[in-house]
Amino acid sequence: MQVEPKNSQYWKQFIAPFGWVMVAGFLFLGCSSDHQTMMRSGYGRVVTPLPASFLTSAAALLFTNTEGFSARVELQTESSLGARKIYSGELLGRGGMLLYAPDDEEITEKKQQPGNYSFVWNVAEHRGFVLSEALQGYAPVISALQITSFQIIKGNSPAERIGGHPCESYRALSVSGEGAGTAFDFYRAIDLKGLPLRITSITNTPEFTLTLSKVRLESPAVKVFLPPEEFTKYNSPEAMADELAARQHNLRRKSSPFMGDPMDGPPRRY
Repeated sequence: MQVEPKNSQYWKQFIAPFGWVMVAGFLFLGCSSDHQTMMRSGYGRVVTPLPASFLTSAAALLFTNTEGFSARVELQTESSLGARKIYSGELLGRGGMLLYAPDDEEITEKKQQPGNYSFVWNVAEHRGFVLSEALQGYAPVISALQITSFQIIKGNSPAERIGGHPCESYRALSVSGEGAGTAFDFYRAIDLKGLPLRITSITNTPEFTLTLSKVRLESPAVKVFLPPEEFTKYNSPEAMADELAARQHNLRRKSSPFMGDPMDGPPRRY
């Protein structure tokens, strides 16, 4: 898969070799009091970039038994109101580390703030960070989920071929520290060392189905899962979203015919 190289040295060095296209997709909407203030001040909608549900749930454990892989992904989600959304992107894994990079456009909702976000997740530690290529920054994210029990059993569905790969059906059952139970049906590819090619949540909210394609078994470099040294650290994803909104607002206020790039200014420190 051929893509245009990114301007950033980080993307050229680490992302481009895997054929990625980094993006401006956001998976969930969240507003802090600062966000609401900015919205009232005319900044427009401030979208907080948060990791996808499959990263922060027990489903991420299904990818930790593979030494390394890269794949295209399609993520279908459904809200409590029945609204269906479809995302696509790239997923890299190395042991217990995952990196998800959504594509340039969310398939069902295309009007989003540009931020060029991607998400790195440490499955064992239930934490990670959000990278913003547009801001040349990153922010930590922590999940409160603690898995106390995780069990995989044989599924009841017949064997199936997914993307040309022979797969067997399994079910994963997990229990969190609060006693809540979750379940996932998934298909493991026999010829890809048991890598799951399709995962469907049964009890999770929001519901999702994750499908992998164009899988390559390879170990990404460790640096792929670390924030670049030249990136600015923000206290939170909300702070990153506020910074981006502020720059866009300042750009709109300029009256000069040459308005420049809202990302050219130095980031505000938090």
